[in-house]
Amino acid sequence: MVDSVFSCLAQLEDATYQLYEVLFDKAENARVRLLLGKIMLETRNHREILEQMSRDYEHASGSDRNCKSGMGTLYAEAMVSARSMKESLLKEMSVLSAMKALMGYEIHVGEEYVMQAHARIGSADEIDAVAKRLLEDIAADEKVHAEDLKLAVEIESESLGSRN
Repeated sequence: MVDSVFSCLAQLEDATYQLYEVLFDKAENARVRLLLGKIMLETRNHREILEQMSRDYEHASGSDRNCKSGMGTLYAEAMVSARSMKESLLKEMSVLSAMKALMGYEIHVGEEYVMQAHARIGSADEIDAVAKRLLEDIAADEKVHAEDLKLAVEIESESLGSRN
């Protein structure tokens, strides 16, 4: 059995959810907040689904340290990125800058990471079609999140441009 892939993925979704929570709170434009709220709620749902998958398939949870060593560089980079971006947002980073950075995060790290995890467990006999389907759905959601962020960036840019 793959050690605690689902638990580790749930931890990554949790860090991402916390980042979106801060971004949502900091955003002022109502339309941007709607898009960020949608992404935030879907990210929370991803976390909850992955936590349930961890309970059902793994019967264990991964520690942050074990996840970083077991899941590899991409996982560690994603966790550092989510946490550091959250800290930057709490200090001085603008909503627009954060959303632009998150577009790349969702496109490159999010999708590749979920697909990498899917590939890692794809050969495990005890992982069934339901688990594979759920991971594919989460990966598809990551693409939609990037599209939503692109729209939010356009709206925020227009809003800032009209203020000047």
